[in-house]
Amino acid sequence: SVFRIQFAQGRSHLLDPFFQSLEDVGSGRINHSRILHFGDSQIENDRMTSLIRYRLQKLVGGTGTGLVQAIPLYSGSLAYRQAQEGEWMRYTFFGKRDTTITHNSYGIMGAFTAVPQAQEDELPMLNYRFNTSRRSGQCNRVRVFLHSYAQGGTIIFQVNDTITDSISSISGGFNEVDLTPHTYVKDLKIYLDLPEGGRIYGISFESEQGLHMDNIAMRGSSGLIFSRMNKNQQQEMMERLAPEMILLQYGGNVVAYMNPGYYERVFKRELQFFKEICPGIPIVVIGPADMSIRENGIFITYPELEPIRDALKRATLDSGFAFWDLYEAMGGTNSMPSFVLADPPLASKDYIHFTPKGANLVAEMFYNALMLEYSQYAAQYSIN
Repeated sequence: SVFRIQFAQGRSHLLDPFFQSLEDVGSGRINHSRILHFGDSQIENDRMTSLIRYRLQKLVGGTGTGLVQAIPLYSGSLAYRQAQEGEWMRYTFFGKRDTTITHNSYGIMGAFTAVPQAQEDELPMLNYRFNTSRRSGQCNRVRVFLHSYAQGGTIIFQVNDTITDSISSISGGFNEVDLTPHTYVKDLKIYLDLPEGGRIYGISFESEQGLHMDNIAMRGSSGLIFSRMNKNQQQEMMERLAPEMILLQYGGNVVAYMNPGYYERVFKRELQFFKEICPGIPIVVIGPADMSIRENGIFITYPELEPIRDALKRATLDSGFAFWDLYEAMGGTNSMPSFVLADPPLASKDYIHFTPKGANLVAEMFYNALMLEYSQYAAQYSIN
C-alpha cells in the first residue's frame, strides 16, 4: 500500500505546478525542472535522493547529480571521484562553525569552499572524474556558483584533456559561471584565478535538458539555519536554480533534545523564509524515521519522537504545505528493529540510520506516494 502525502487544508493541488513542469520537460516544451532535497544525515551521500532522482529522470529525461560542494562534505559518491590542487578550505554553517568566519554568506547548501589564491605559476584546481556508466555520472553542463572578492578573476575549464573555455573578467561579488560543452564530461578540471580569492557555494553537474535533483545533506542539522544566513545571497542563488519543488527532511536531530512546541514555532519561521525567497514553490516536508532507544534490553521508539513528528506536521500544514510521514510509512511505533534485523539489513545497528538498501526502500515509498498524486493530476487533466 502507498502511504499518502498529506496536504494543508484547501491545498490539495499544491503540487500541480510541479507536475505540470514534469509534463513540460517530458514533452520538450521547457528545458528543465528542478527539485532541491535538503535534509540531515539520513540523506547524506545521496541516500534517498539518488533513487528518487533516477526514477524521475527515467520518466522525463535528465542526467547528472545536480549541486555538489567543491570539496565534498561526505565521501562515497558513486557518480564521480574528486581531487584538488592547492590549499582549499571548506566551511559549514551547520554543525561546529569556524568562529574565524564573521559573515553569514554560505549559500543555499549551508556551506562554502574557500578558493585559495594562485601561487606563482600554479593555479588552484578542482578535478572530477565521472562514472559515465551511471546516469548520475553523465553531465554535459557545469554551473559554478561563486563569490569573488575582487574584479578581474578568471576560470579555465579543461574537459576530457582539452581546454574548452576560459572565462575572464569575472566581476566581484556573486557570480554564476555556466559551461555547456555539448558532450558528456568524463574528466573535468576547473582552474581558478581569483585575484584575492573567493568562495564557491556549489557546483552543479547537469544535462542540457531534463529534471535535476540536488542532494543537500547537513549532518546534525535540525533545519533551522536558513533564516540565519544571508537572505539576499540565498535568494539570488535560488533564482538562478529556479526549483519547481523543495523537499525538507529534518526532525531526527531534535528528538530528545528540543521542546516540540518550540520546534514547531521555529520550523514555521524557516518555512516562512522559503516562502519569501522562492514564492509559490511547493514544499513537501518529510518527517523523521523511527528511532530506537534501548530500555531493559529491548529497543523501543524514542518517547519524544512522535511529539516532534507532530510538531513538524503542524508547522508544515499550518504553513500551507505538504507532509509525508516517513515514520508511519515504515511501520510506525517500534518499526526500526525490523529494518535493523532484516536480511540484508535495511538500517544500521545505531537503530537510527538506514543502510543504502533501506534508504532505497523508503525512497521508493516516497516516490510511489508522489506518483500517486501525479497520476491523479494526470487523470484530472486527461493527460496520457
